[in-house]
Amino acid sequence: MIKLEERKASIQPIKSKLKVSILDDQEISQINQNARTVMEEVGVKFPSEKALKIFAEVGANVDFDDQLVKIPADLLDKYLATSPRSYTMAGVRPDLDVHIGSGEGTYFYCSGEAPKIVDFETGERRLSLKKDIANHARIADYLPIISLLWPSVSASDKGVTSPIHGLEACYTSTEKHVETESVMDAISARYAVKMATAVAGSEENLRERPTLSQLLCCIAPLAQDRGGIEAAMIFAEHGIPVGFMSMPTLGLTAPPYPAGALTLAMAETLSGIMLTQIINPGVGNYISVNPGIIDPRTGVYFMCSGVAQITNVGGIQMAHSNGIPSLACHSFGGSQYELGNWQAGYENLYSHFLAVMAGADMSFGPSGMYEAVSLLDHPRILFDREIIQVIDEISDGMEVNSKTLSFDMIKKIGQHGSYISQKETAKESRKMWRRESILYEDGKAEGRKWRDPVDVSREAISWILDNHNPEPLSADVKKELRSLVAAADVDEDLKKEVLGR
Repeated sequence: MIKLEERKASIQPIKSKLKVSILDDQEISQINQNARTVMEEVGVKFPSEKALKIFAEVGANVDFDDQLVKIPADLLDKYLATSPRSYTMAGVRPDLDVHIGSGEGTYFYCSGEAPKIVDFETGERRLSLKKDIANHARIADYLPIISLLWPSVSASDKGVTSPIHGLEACYTSTEKHVETESVMDAISARYAVKMATAVAGSEENLRERPTLSQLLCCIAPLAQDRGGIEAAMIFAEHGIPVGFMSMPTLGLTAPPYPAGALTLAMAETLSGIMLTQIINPGVGNYISVNPGIIDPRTGVYFMCSGVAQITNVGGIQMAHSNGIPSLACHSFGGSQYELGNWQAGYENLYSHFLAVMAGADMSFGPSGMYEAVSLLDHPRILFDREIIQVIDEISDGMEVNSKTLSFDMIKKIGQHGSYISQKETAKESRKMWRRESILYEDGKAEGRKWRDPVDVSREAISWILDNHNPEPLSADVKKELRSLVAAADVDEDLKKEVLGR
């Protein structure tokens, strides 16, 4: 088995020397102008009485009957100016803090929340359970390439309070920053805030170092989710960062052109960000654009087409042009419906390589997901990590200095010599070889050059689950989390709110 060792959680952003851009300055300006015209003349639907009143109070044009908000460009820009370009998504320990917009590179994290999982013992597909969230969180906690995480799957055994149970499973199984995409109503949001406050130690600590964030998916085209936006307002009020994701499907819920899709994406996300800034100027935000296309013959949805990749990189540029951090969003194996198929590999490589080169602040990364993020396979997270490590190496480019030019060594060895005899070679060679790679285990005992990486990955995941236990929360904090989750389970108002959506 590959050599693994007990260690504390750590994080490893990737900073690229290589740069890529899809849009030039004029094109960025055109899309921004077009998005502002759409917001002012077409509007965005906010199906929340509370949100509509907030917009009306600051001077937006609000149609309460149609739940439509039209926002003048100067009013939008006034509130966007308060959204910070850099802020912290805190871990339990300061060395696990994710410094968004700091220039430290792209932070990768696990996405979710899949409803199904490949059972680690039987290999059979089944509905995911709360214990699966905890297991995957411990795996993510162990791997430095993962900087923050969501509940990776749904706690289908916990019913309508699955999102609250998912947060508890993460908070008690990782020291890294935790995000939610499934807390989508005001009542659940209040429980989530109380849980985050318990972990942070106080409301003041939570505002200074938020250990929780929210990702809210807009509804394409040009609408917000009622429960999600009401949860976002509560999170923003307590200083919890809120990211807005637009998911335009080109030719279906968006025009069949990337520029038109980005216009809608900016209108949807920027209008949501404006709302959070009205509520709490300075609260952290980010923008994510997750485009897709459909097969015109069948209507099947694809996440990782070339057109979608262009749009995704354009979304990173558009977010930054508005002074907002970005999350590059293309899930690993998003279009793949067969476990282990080569398609997952090539999609995973170019989508995240582009994200790093485009300067995304965050990117969905190693998670072991398939089937449009509906199926999780634990061992596949290490295949994803292999790809991220390659991206890290390539994006570093080449170091050229007096040491690496190696003139003295070249002079010493001269002609027909070998550099393997040099101590410096032995030292540097170790850096070139990835100790924890699952790809290059000696396979002589199996009659092959290298062992099957699936077997190696399964062994490594078993070792992590058997040996890695994050520093636990205090008994008092764990007790408070348990009490809050238990209260949510019997909260009839919460059940009515969730079931009534």
